[in-house]
Amino acid sequence: MESYIVPIGMTVIVLALIALAASVVSMLFSSGMKRPKVPAYTLDQEWTRAPALYSATEIEPMALPRPFQPSDLEGGYASGKW
Repeated sequence: MESYIVPIGMTVIVLALIALAASVVSMLFSSGMKRPKVPAYTLDQEWTRAPALYSATEIEPMALPRPFQPSDLEGGYASGKW
């Protein structure tokens, strides 16, 4: 078992250095990319998009660290006049 420590450790170190070098190279190549500017929205402008309403009703059961009601695990709904 002790004879595997050095080969496994060196392999992990080499793979980590390769991943580090790859991430540095990718950052160098992507630093000159121009991304489109997102226009800033202020409240005095008219909102022209449809509302984004999300409902989280299909949540998997989970174990909570305290007592709970069944409604604690279910998402609600959003409604209103837009």
